Order: sequence, then structure tokens, then C-alpha cells
Amino acid sequence: MFEVTEAAAAELEARVKASTVGKLIRLQMRKSCFMKVKVTVENAAAKNDDCLTILKLDFIIDKGECHYFRHKTLDFVPDHTGFKQFEVL
Repeated sequence: MFEVTEAAAAELEARVKASTVGKLIRLQMRKSCFMKVKVTVENAAAKNDDCLTILKLDFIIDKGECHYFRHKTLDFVPDHTGFKQFEVL
């Protein structure tokens, strides 16, 4: 469905490892920022989620948002001020 850069995979692995909540990575598009992604770690998928595994990482995405990720690349880009963000390229 989509690719994950090495930078994004490393950051996601660190977040899953540090999580006490779960191991599923939820991807949601930020409504206020074009192509920016909100990432949370959860313990269960919702009824309307698609579940997929990429690079041994388990992702959940609401079926209504899957089209944002098709044939794209998930990247992790820390900016100069220290703010860390995920983007779909």
C-alpha cells in the first residue's frame, strides 16, 4: 500500500518499543496540515480500520483515510526547531 523510509521505520520502532499502551501504529492525516501524519500507538484496531504490516511494523488506518497513503512514502522529518513530524510524500 505504501512504503516506509528508514528514518520513519527507526522512529516508529522506538515509539513502539517505548509504548506501554500497545504495538499497533495508527496513522491519521492531520486535518490542519497538508500531507502531515498524526501517529499514535494503540492496543487494538477499531471496527472500521484496515490493518497491515510493513517492515515488521503493524499499522492501522481508518478505511476512510487509506487513499491518502496508497502508493506514497511515509517519512520522518525532524525540523530545525526540534519538532518531529511524519509526512506522506
